Amino acid sequence: MPSFIRRSQFGLNGFNAERISRWGTPLALWGVAAGAAVSLFLSDVPLFKKDVLIKVPVVGNYFIDKTPDSDKPF
Repeated sequence: MPSFIRRSQFGLNGFNAERISRWGTPLALWGVAAGAAVSLFLSDVPLFKKDVLIKVPVVGNYFIDKTPDSDKPF
């Protein structure tokens, strides 16, 4: 009886679990970088600031506007 039996891996169009797992870490890093870039570029947009940035637990207090109404021009 052979000690090793060859079995084919399940794959779809040449992509199998081994190939997909190799791409997991780089895709996660690119996703974090893209999210950071989006939050940096949209940090001055009031709707994004109110809906997203203020609700982030650690840095949410930084984005709250504490300027008194008497000092606001509009």
